[in-house]
Amino acid sequence: MFSRDNVSLFGLIIGLFILPIFIFSDPPEGLSRIGWLTAGVALLMTIWWVTEAIPIYFTGIIPLILFPIFNIFDLKLITSSYAHPLVLLFLGGFIIASAMEACGLHKRIALNILSLSGTSPSKIIAGFMIATALISMWVSNTASTIMMLPIALSVIAIFSKEINSKDEDLAIPLLLAIAYSASIGGASTLIGTPTNIMLAGILSDSYNYEISFIDWLLIGLPIALFLLPVVWFFLTNISFKVSKITSDALENTIINMKKETGKSSFTEKVVATVFILTAFLWILRKNINEIFNLNLNDTSIGLFGALLLFLIPTGKKTRACDWQIANKIPWGVLLLVGGGIALSRAFNSSGLASWIGSFSYYFSNYDLFILIIFAVGVIIFLTELNSNTATIATFSPILIIFAIGINQNPLFLVIPATIAASCAFMLPIATPPNAVIFGSGKIKISDMVRAGFLLNIISLLIISIVGFVLIPHVFDININALPAWAN
Repeated sequence: MFSRDNVSLFGLIIGLFILPIFIFSDPPEGLSRIGWLTAGVALLMTIWWVTEAIPIYFTGIIPLILFPIFNIFDLKLITSSYAHPLVLLFLGGFIIASAMEACGLHKRIALNILSLSGTSPSKIIAGFMIATALISMWVSNTASTIMMLPIALSVIAIFSKEINSKDEDLAIPLLLAIAYSASIGGASTLIGTPTNIMLAGILSDSYNYEISFIDWLLIGLPIALFLLPVVWFFLTNISFKVSKITSDALENTIINMKKETGKSSFTEKVVATVFILTAFLWILRKNINEIFNLNLNDTSIGLFGALLLFLIPTGKKTRACDWQIANKIPWGVLLLVGGGIALSRAFNSSGLASWIGSFSYYFSNYDLFILIIFAVGVIIFLTELNSNTATIATFSPILIIFAIGINQNPLFLVIPATIAASCAFMLPIATPPNAVIFGSGKIKISDMVRAGFLLNIISLLIISIVGFVLIPHVFDININALPAWAN
Protein backbone atom coordinates (compact mmCIF):
# COMPACT_ATOMS: atom_id res chain seq x y z
CA MET A 1 0.00 0.00 0.00
CA PHE A 2 2.85 2.37 0.88
CA SER A 3 5.05 1.53 -2.09
CA ARG A 4 7.23 4.22 -3.64
CA ASP A 5 4.90 4.39 -6.66
CA ASN A 6 1.85 4.99 -4.46
CA VAL A 7 3.63 7.67 -2.46
CA SER A 8 4.72 9.40 -5.68
CA LEU A 9 1.20 9.30 -7.10
CA PHE A 10 -0.23 10.63 -3.84
CA GLY A 11 2.31 13.48 -3.83
CA LEU A 12 1.56 14.32 -7.45
CA ILE A 13 -2.18 14.62 -6.76
CA ILE A 14 -1.76 16.56 -3.49
CA GLY A 15 0.65 19.01 -5.13
CA LEU A 16 -1.73 19.66 -8.01
CA PHE A 17 -4.59 20.10 -5.54
CA ILE A 18 -2.67 22.45 -3.19
CA LEU A 19 -1.48 24.99 -5.77
CA PRO A 20 -5.00 26.09 -6.91
CA ILE A 21 -5.90 26.80 -3.27
CA PHE A 22 -3.20 29.47 -3.21
CA ILE A 23 -4.17 30.77 -6.64
CA PHE A 24 -7.88 31.25 -5.84
CA SER A 25 -7.69 32.30 -2.18
CA ASP A 26 -6.69 35.59 -0.58
CA PRO A 27 -3.36 35.94 1.24
CA PRO A 28 -3.31 36.25 5.04
CA GLU A 29 -2.88 39.65 6.64
CA GLY A 30 0.58 41.10 6.20
CA LEU A 31 1.48 39.01 3.14
CA SER A 32 1.26 40.26 -0.44
CA ARG A 33 -0.45 38.43 -3.29
CA ILE A 34 2.95 37.69 -4.84
CA GLY A 35 4.22 36.32 -1.53
CA TRP A 36 1.14 34.08 -1.22
CA LEU A 37 1.68 32.66 -4.72
CA THR A 38 5.36 32.12 -3.93
CA ALA A 39 4.31 30.13 -0.87
CA GLY A 40 2.06 28.00 -3.08
CA VAL A 41 4.85 27.24 -5.53
CA ALA A 42 7.23 26.49 -2.65
CA LEU A 43 4.74 24.08 -1.07
CA LEU A 44 4.14 22.38 -4.41
CA MET A 45 7.89 21.91 -4.92
CA THR A 46 8.36 20.66 -1.36
CA ILE A 47 5.61 18.05 -1.72
CA TRP A 48 6.97 16.86 -5.05
CA TRP A 49 10.53 16.76 -3.69
CA VAL A 50 9.51 14.78 -0.61
CA THR A 51 7.35 12.27 -2.49
CA GLU A 52 9.43 12.26 -5.71
CA ALA A 53 6.19 12.73 -7.62
CA ILE A 54 8.35 13.58 -10.61
CA PRO A 55 12.16 13.36 -10.77
CA ILE A 56 13.52 15.79 -8.15
CA TYR A 57 15.79 17.38 -10.75
CA PHE A 58 12.84 18.34 -12.95
CA THR A 59 11.01 19.73 -9.93
CA GLY A 60 13.92 22.16 -9.80
CA ILE A 61 12.81 23.86 -13.02
CA ILE A 62 9.28 24.63 -11.79
CA PRO A 63 10.28 28.25 -10.98
CA LEU A 64 11.15 28.71 -14.68
CA ILE A 65 7.58 27.78 -15.56
CA LEU A 66 5.44 29.24 -12.76
CA PHE A 67 7.29 32.35 -11.59
CA PRO A 68 6.86 34.22 -14.91
CA ILE A 69 3.23 33.08 -15.20
CA PHE A 70 2.42 34.46 -11.73
CA ASN A 71 4.51 37.62 -12.32
CA ILE A 72 6.78 36.67 -9.44
CA PHE A 73 9.87 37.09 -11.61
CA ASP A 74 10.70 37.95 -15.19
CA LEU A 75 11.98 34.91 -17.11
CA LYS A 76 15.34 36.51 -17.89
CA LEU A 77 15.90 37.28 -14.23
CA ILE A 78 14.94 33.85 -12.96
CA THR A 79 17.13 32.04 -15.49
CA SER A 80 20.17 33.76 -13.99
CA SER A 81 19.71 31.55 -10.92
CA TYR A 82 20.45 28.49 -13.06
CA ALA A 83 23.68 30.07 -14.32
CA HIS A 84 24.72 31.34 -10.92
CA PRO A 85 28.53 31.40 -10.40
CA LEU A 86 28.26 28.67 -7.78
CA VAL A 87 26.30 26.44 -10.17
CA LEU A 88 29.16 26.92 -12.64
CA LEU A 89 31.66 26.15 -9.88
CA PHE A 90 29.88 22.86 -9.37
CA LEU A 91 30.07 22.25 -13.13
CA GLY A 92 33.85 22.70 -13.09
CA GLY A 93 34.20 20.39 -10.11
CA PHE A 94 32.03 17.75 -11.77
CA ILE A 95 34.17 17.77 -14.92
CA ILE A 96 37.41 17.37 -12.94
CA ALA A 97 35.82 14.52 -10.97
CA SER A 98 34.64 12.83 -14.17
CA ALA A 99 38.19 12.93 -15.55
CA MET A 100 39.48 11.35 -12.33
CA GLU A 101 36.96 8.53 -12.62
CA ALA A 102 37.58 7.97 -16.33
CA CYS A 103 41.34 7.48 -15.93
CA GLY A 104 41.05 5.45 -12.71
CA LEU A 105 42.92 7.95 -10.55
CA HIS A 106 40.35 7.74 -7.76
CA LYS A 107 40.76 3.96 -7.51
CA ARG A 108 44.54 4.25 -7.34
CA ILE A 109 44.26 6.79 -4.53
CA ALA A 110 41.89 4.51 -2.64
CA LEU A 111 44.09 1.42 -2.96
CA ASN A 112 47.20 3.31 -1.88
CA ILE A 113 45.43 4.51 1.26
CA LEU A 114 44.10 1.02 1.99
CA SER A 115 47.57 -0.49 1.66
CA LEU A 116 48.75 1.79 4.49
CA SER A 117 45.83 1.22 6.82
CA GLY A 118 46.74 -2.22 8.19
CA THR A 119 45.25 -5.66 7.60
CA SER A 120 42.97 -6.33 10.55
CA PRO A 121 39.25 -5.94 9.74
CA SER A 122 38.89 -2.90 12.03
CA LYS A 123 41.89 -1.20 10.42
CA ILE A 124 40.64 -2.10 6.95
CA ILE A 125 37.38 -0.34 7.79
CA ALA A 126 39.38 2.71 8.92
CA GLY A 127 41.32 2.64 5.65
CA PHE A 128 38.14 2.48 3.58
CA MET A 129 36.67 5.38 5.54
CA ILE A 130 39.74 7.58 5.06
CA ALA A 131 39.96 6.75 1.35
CA THR A 132 36.26 7.28 0.73
CA ALA A 133 36.11 10.55 2.66
CA LEU A 134 39.17 12.00 0.90
CA ILE A 135 37.82 11.13 -2.54
CA SER A 136 34.32 12.35 -1.65
CA MET A 137 35.73 15.79 -0.82
CA TRP A 138 36.31 16.26 -4.56
CA VAL A 139 34.22 13.59 -6.32
CA SER A 140 30.48 13.21 -5.74
CA ASN A 141 29.67 11.09 -2.70
CA THR A 142 27.58 8.82 -4.92
CA ALA A 143 30.48 8.16 -7.30
CA SER A 144 32.85 7.63 -4.37
CA THR A 145 30.55 5.01 -2.89
CA ILE A 146 30.02 3.24 -6.21
CA MET A 147 33.78 3.15 -6.80
CA MET A 148 34.57 1.73 -3.35
CA LEU A 149 31.77 -0.86 -3.35
CA PRO A 150 33.40 -3.51 -5.63
CA ILE A 151 36.70 -3.16 -3.77
CA ALA A 152 34.87 -3.69 -0.48
CA LEU A 153 32.98 -6.72 -1.80
CA SER A 154 36.27 -8.35 -2.84
CA VAL A 155 37.69 -7.79 0.63
CA ILE A 156 34.52 -9.19 2.22
CA ALA A 157 34.69 -12.33 0.08
CA ILE A 158 38.33 -12.98 1.01
CA PHE A 159 37.66 -12.37 4.70
CA SER A 160 34.70 -14.75 4.90
CA LYS A 161 36.56 -17.45 2.97
CA GLU A 162 39.74 -17.20 5.05
CA ILE A 163 38.22 -17.58 8.51
CA ASN A 164 34.98 -19.31 7.47
CA SER A 165 32.86 -16.52 8.91
CA LYS A 166 29.57 -15.08 7.84
CA ASP A 167 29.67 -12.25 5.30
CA GLU A 168 27.89 -9.89 7.66
CA ASP A 169 30.70 -10.10 10.25
CA LEU A 170 32.60 -7.61 8.11
CA ALA A 171 30.15 -6.69 5.34
CA ILE A 172 27.62 -4.69 7.37
CA PRO A 173 30.04 -2.41 9.29
CA LEU A 174 32.32 -2.00 6.26
CA LEU A 175 29.59 -1.06 3.82
CA LEU A 176 27.94 1.29 6.32
CA ALA A 177 31.35 2.85 6.98
CA ILE A 178 31.80 3.54 3.26
CA ALA A 179 28.39 5.21 2.92
CA TYR A 180 28.78 7.30 6.05
CA SER A 181 32.32 8.45 5.27
CA ALA A 182 31.29 9.40 1.72
CA SER A 183 28.61 11.67 3.15
CA ILE A 184 30.92 13.12 5.81
CA GLY A 185 33.74 13.74 3.34
CA GLY A 186 31.39 15.42 0.87
CA ALA A 187 30.12 17.78 3.57
CA SER A 188 33.63 19.06 4.31
CA THR A 189 34.21 21.01 1.06
CA LEU A 190 32.13 23.53 -0.84
CA ILE A 191 31.99 21.33 -3.95
CA GLY A 192 31.69 18.00 -2.12
CA THR A 193 27.89 17.86 -2.19
CA PRO A 194 25.07 19.88 -3.78
CA THR A 195 23.72 21.01 -0.40
CA ASN A 196 26.84 23.08 0.32
CA ILE A 197 26.74 24.79 -3.06
CA MET A 198 22.99 25.31 -2.62
CA LEU A 199 23.44 27.27 0.61
CA ALA A 200 26.37 29.28 -0.73
CA GLY A 201 24.33 30.15 -3.81
CA ILE A 202 21.34 31.25 -1.74
CA LEU A 203 23.49 33.51 0.44
CA SER A 204 25.26 34.96 -2.61
CA ASP A 205 22.16 35.48 -4.75
CA SER A 206 19.73 36.74 -2.10
CA TYR A 207 22.06 38.52 0.34
CA ASN A 208 25.20 39.24 -1.70
CA TYR A 209 27.25 37.36 0.89
CA GLU A 210 30.02 35.10 -0.40
CA ILE A 211 31.31 31.94 1.28
CA SER A 212 34.66 30.95 -0.23
CA PHE A 213 36.08 27.47 -0.68
CA ILE A 214 38.53 27.95 2.19
CA ASP A 215 35.83 29.43 4.47
CA TRP A 216 33.76 26.28 4.13
CA LEU A 217 36.80 24.01 4.48
CA LEU A 218 37.72 25.63 7.80
CA ILE A 219 34.30 24.61 9.17
CA GLY A 220 33.58 21.37 7.31
CA LEU A 221 36.98 19.72 7.64
CA PRO A 222 37.20 19.93 11.46
CA ILE A 223 33.68 18.51 11.71
CA ALA A 224 34.72 15.65 9.41
CA LEU A 225 37.89 15.05 11.46
CA PHE A 226 35.76 14.73 14.60
CA LEU A 227 33.03 12.62 13.01
CA LEU A 228 35.10 10.06 11.10
CA PRO A 229 36.92 8.49 14.09
CA VAL A 230 33.74 8.60 16.18
CA VAL A 231 31.75 6.83 13.45
CA TRP A 232 34.56 4.28 13.05
CA PHE A 233 34.66 3.57 16.80
CA PHE A 234 30.90 3.11 17.09
CA LEU A 235 30.68 0.87 14.01
CA THR A 236 33.57 -1.38 15.04
CA ASN A 237 33.14 -1.48 18.83
CA ILE A 238 29.54 -0.67 19.80
CA SER A 239 27.04 -1.19 16.97
CA PHE A 240 29.07 -4.17 15.71
CA LYS A 241 32.01 -6.13 17.08
CA VAL A 242 34.75 -6.19 14.48
CA SER A 243 37.88 -8.29 14.79
CA LYS A 244 41.25 -6.60 15.35
CA ILE A 245 43.23 -9.69 14.32
CA THR A 246 45.60 -9.17 11.38
CA SER A 247 44.58 -10.92 8.14
CA ASP A 248 47.25 -11.93 5.62
CA ALA A 249 44.56 -12.69 3.04
CA LEU A 250 43.22 -9.15 3.21
CA GLU A 251 46.71 -7.77 2.75
CA ASN A 252 47.23 -10.00 -0.29
CA THR A 253 43.91 -8.85 -1.76
CA ILE A 254 44.96 -5.19 -1.62
CA ILE A 255 48.40 -6.02 -3.05
CA ASN A 256 46.86 -7.95 -5.95
CA MET A 257 44.42 -5.11 -6.70
CA LYS A 258 47.31 -2.64 -6.79
CA LYS A 259 49.19 -4.91 -9.20
CA GLU A 260 46.13 -5.12 -11.45
CA THR A 261 45.97 -1.33 -11.73
CA GLY A 262 49.57 -1.27 -12.98
CA LYS A 263 51.68 1.86 -13.21
CA SER A 264 50.17 5.32 -13.37
CA SER A 265 49.29 6.31 -16.93
CA PHE A 266 50.28 9.67 -18.36
CA THR A 267 46.60 10.67 -18.31
CA GLU A 268 46.39 9.91 -14.58
CA LYS A 269 49.45 12.06 -13.94
CA VAL A 270 48.00 14.95 -15.93
CA VAL A 271 44.63 14.75 -14.17
CA ALA A 272 46.36 14.51 -10.78
CA THR A 273 48.47 17.58 -11.56
CA VAL A 274 45.44 19.62 -12.65
CA PHE A 275 43.50 18.45 -9.62
CA ILE A 276 46.29 19.46 -7.22
CA LEU A 277 46.72 22.80 -8.98
CA THR A 278 43.00 23.53 -8.77
CA ALA A 279 42.81 22.59 -5.08
CA PHE A 280 45.92 24.69 -4.39
CA LEU A 281 44.33 27.73 -6.07
CA TRP A 282 41.04 27.25 -4.22
CA ILE A 283 42.75 27.05 -0.84
CA LEU A 284 45.20 29.93 -1.38
CA ARG A 285 43.00 32.16 -3.55
CA LYS A 286 42.85 35.08 -1.12
CA ASN A 287 46.62 35.11 -0.61
CA ILE A 288 47.29 34.89 -4.36
CA ASN A 289 44.92 37.77 -5.04
CA GLU A 290 46.64 39.94 -2.44
CA ILE A 291 50.18 39.14 -3.59
CA PHE A 292 49.63 39.44 -7.35
CA ASN A 293 46.75 41.95 -7.30
CA LEU A 294 44.43 39.55 -9.09
CA ASN A 295 40.70 38.89 -8.81
CA LEU A 296 40.54 35.10 -8.82
CA ASN A 297 37.28 33.54 -7.65
CA ASP A 298 36.35 29.95 -6.86
CA THR A 299 34.17 29.61 -9.97
CA SER A 300 36.83 30.78 -12.42
CA ILE A 301 39.38 28.49 -10.76
CA GLY A 302 37.10 25.46 -11.08
CA LEU A 303 36.30 26.19 -14.72
CA PHE A 304 39.99 26.88 -15.42
CA GLY A 305 40.87 23.43 -14.06
CA ALA A 306 38.22 21.86 -16.28
CA LEU A 307 39.48 23.84 -19.29
CA LEU A 308 43.04 22.61 -18.75
CA LEU A 309 41.82 19.02 -18.94
CA PHE A 310 40.27 19.72 -22.35
CA LEU A 311 43.47 21.43 -23.53
CA ILE A 312 46.28 19.13 -22.38
CA PRO A 313 47.01 16.31 -24.85
CA THR A 314 47.67 12.82 -23.49
CA GLY A 315 48.24 11.14 -26.86
CA LYS A 316 48.11 11.80 -30.59
CA LYS A 317 44.35 12.23 -30.66
CA THR A 318 43.41 12.26 -26.99
CA ARG A 319 43.13 14.86 -24.25
CA ALA A 320 42.97 14.49 -20.48
CA CYS A 321 39.20 15.00 -20.79
CA ASP A 322 36.81 14.97 -23.74
CA TRP A 323 33.11 15.66 -24.10
CA GLN A 324 32.23 11.99 -23.91
CA ILE A 325 33.74 11.91 -20.42
CA ALA A 326 32.38 15.31 -19.34
CA ASN A 327 28.89 14.46 -20.57
CA LYS A 328 28.62 11.81 -17.84
CA ILE A 329 28.35 14.42 -15.09
CA PRO A 330 25.01 14.58 -13.22
CA TRP A 331 23.50 17.51 -15.12
CA GLY A 332 20.24 17.21 -13.20
CA VAL A 333 21.94 18.30 -9.99
CA LEU A 334 22.75 21.66 -11.61
CA LEU A 335 19.03 22.17 -12.31
CA LEU A 336 18.19 21.21 -8.74
CA VAL A 337 20.69 23.70 -7.29
CA GLY A 338 19.49 26.42 -9.67
CA GLY A 339 15.89 25.78 -8.67
CA GLY A 340 16.77 26.11 -5.01
CA ILE A 341 18.52 29.43 -5.61
CA ALA A 342 15.53 30.67 -7.63
CA LEU A 343 13.12 29.67 -4.87
CA SER A 344 15.21 31.48 -2.27
CA ARG A 345 15.32 34.63 -4.40
CA ALA A 346 11.52 34.57 -4.64
CA PHE A 347 11.21 34.06 -0.87
CA ASN A 348 13.02 37.34 -0.31
CA SER A 349 11.73 39.53 -3.15
CA SER A 350 8.07 38.58 -2.61
CA GLY A 351 8.11 39.41 1.11
CA LEU A 352 7.36 35.79 2.06
CA ALA A 353 10.61 35.45 4.00
CA SER A 354 9.92 38.59 6.02
CA TRP A 355 6.38 37.42 6.77
CA ILE A 356 7.66 34.05 8.01
CA GLY A 357 10.36 35.82 9.99
CA SER A 358 7.72 37.89 11.79
CA PHE A 359 6.82 34.76 13.78
CA SER A 360 10.38 34.21 14.99
CA TYR A 361 9.93 36.50 17.99
CA TYR A 362 8.35 33.54 19.78
CA PHE A 363 11.87 32.07 19.98
CA SER A 364 13.78 35.25 20.79
CA ASN A 365 14.39 34.26 24.41
CA TYR A 366 15.93 30.88 23.60
CA ASP A 367 19.70 30.38 23.87
CA LEU A 368 21.46 30.40 20.47
CA PHE A 369 23.13 27.03 21.05
CA ILE A 370 19.76 25.43 21.81
CA LEU A 371 18.39 26.86 18.55
CA ILE A 372 21.38 25.45 16.63
CA ILE A 373 20.76 22.00 18.09
CA PHE A 374 17.07 22.25 17.21
CA ALA A 375 17.79 23.34 13.60
CA VAL A 376 20.42 20.63 13.11
CA GLY A 377 18.15 17.96 14.59
CA VAL A 378 15.18 18.92 12.42
CA ILE A 379 17.29 18.86 9.25
CA ILE A 380 18.96 15.51 10.05
CA PHE A 381 15.70 13.70 10.65
CA LEU A 382 13.84 15.43 7.80
CA THR A 383 16.61 14.33 5.46
CA GLU A 384 15.98 10.72 6.42
CA LEU A 385 12.76 10.98 4.40
CA ASN A 386 13.69 13.59 1.80
CA SER A 387 16.47 14.53 -0.59
CA ASN A 388 19.10 16.45 1.38
CA THR A 389 19.47 19.00 -1.42
CA ALA A 390 15.71 19.55 -1.58
CA THR A 391 15.59 19.89 2.20
CA ILE A 392 18.21 22.64 2.16
CA ALA A 393 16.55 24.36 -0.79
CA THR A 394 13.31 24.51 1.15
CA PHE A 395 14.44 25.26 4.68
CA SER A 396 17.62 27.36 4.42
CA PRO A 397 15.73 30.53 3.34
CA ILE A 398 13.39 30.01 6.29
CA LEU A 399 16.27 29.50 8.72
CA ILE A 400 18.01 32.63 7.42
CA ILE A 401 15.01 34.89 7.91
CA PHE A 402 14.22 33.18 11.24
CA ALA A 403 17.74 34.01 12.52
CA ILE A 404 17.42 37.61 11.31
CA GLY A 405 14.08 37.88 13.09
CA ILE A 406 15.69 37.03 16.44
CA ASN A 407 18.74 39.25 15.74
CA GLN A 408 21.20 36.39 15.31
CA ASN A 409 23.69 35.86 12.52
CA PRO A 410 22.07 33.35 10.12
CA LEU A 411 25.40 31.56 9.57
CA PHE A 412 25.09 30.04 13.05
CA LEU A 413 21.99 28.14 11.93
CA VAL A 414 22.33 27.53 8.21
CA ILE A 415 25.92 26.23 8.04
CA PRO A 416 25.51 23.53 10.72
CA ALA A 417 22.07 22.65 9.31
CA THR A 418 23.48 22.27 5.80
CA ILE A 419 26.31 20.03 6.99
CA ALA A 420 23.76 18.05 8.99
CA ALA A 421 21.81 17.34 5.79
CA SER A 422 24.70 15.06 4.77
CA CYS A 423 24.63 13.18 8.09
CA ALA A 424 21.37 11.25 7.89
CA PHE A 425 22.51 7.68 8.53
CA MET A 426 19.34 5.71 9.32
CA LEU A 427 17.50 4.95 6.08
CA PRO A 428 18.44 3.95 2.50
CA ILE A 429 16.53 6.90 1.00
CA ALA A 430 18.28 9.49 3.19
CA THR A 431 21.36 9.93 0.99
CA PRO A 432 22.59 8.45 -2.31
CA PRO A 433 25.51 6.63 -0.57
CA ASN A 434 23.03 4.94 1.78
CA ALA A 435 20.99 3.82 -1.22
CA VAL A 436 24.06 2.47 -3.05
CA ILE A 437 25.26 0.26 -0.21
CA PHE A 438 21.70 -0.89 0.56
CA GLY A 439 21.49 -1.98 -3.08
CA SER A 440 24.36 -4.42 -2.53
CA GLY A 441 21.86 -6.78 -0.90
CA LYS A 442 24.10 -7.34 2.13
CA ILE A 443 22.43 -4.83 4.43
CA LYS A 444 18.94 -4.70 5.92
CA ILE A 445 17.08 -1.55 6.90
CA SER A 446 17.19 -2.78 10.50
CA ASP A 447 21.00 -2.78 10.31
CA MET A 448 21.01 0.83 9.13
CA VAL A 449 18.55 1.97 11.79
CA ARG A 450 20.48 0.11 14.48
CA ALA A 451 23.70 1.97 13.69
CA GLY A 452 22.26 5.13 12.20
CA PHE A 453 19.97 6.39 14.93
CA LEU A 454 22.72 6.69 17.50
CA LEU A 455 25.10 8.19 14.93
CA ASN A 456 22.45 10.76 13.98
CA ILE A 457 22.38 11.92 17.61
CA ILE A 458 26.17 11.98 17.84
CA SER A 459 26.41 13.91 14.57
CA LEU A 460 23.82 16.39 15.82
CA LEU A 461 25.96 17.16 18.88
CA ILE A 462 29.34 17.28 17.10
CA ILE A 463 28.09 19.50 14.27
CA SER A 464 26.33 21.85 16.68
CA ILE A 465 29.29 22.18 19.06
CA VAL A 466 32.04 22.51 16.44
CA GLY A 467 29.95 24.90 14.35
CA PHE A 468 29.11 27.06 17.36
CA VAL A 469 32.79 27.27 18.36
CA LEU A 470 34.37 27.79 14.92
CA ILE A 471 31.90 29.95 12.98
CA PRO A 472 32.63 33.18 14.90
CA HIS A 473 36.37 32.81 14.28
CA VAL A 474 36.25 31.70 10.63
CA PHE A 475 33.78 34.41 9.59
CA ASP A 476 34.89 37.05 12.14
CA ILE A 477 31.38 37.25 13.60
CA ASN A 478 30.24 39.19 16.63
CA ILE A 479 27.93 36.68 18.25
CA ASN A 480 25.67 39.40 19.62
CA ALA A 481 25.34 41.50 16.46
CA LEU A 482 23.30 41.11 13.27
CA PRO A 483 25.58 41.33 10.18
CA ALA A 484 25.24 44.24 7.78
CA TRP A 485 24.32 41.95 4.87
CA ALA A 486 21.27 40.65 6.78
CA ASN A 487 19.73 44.09 7.32
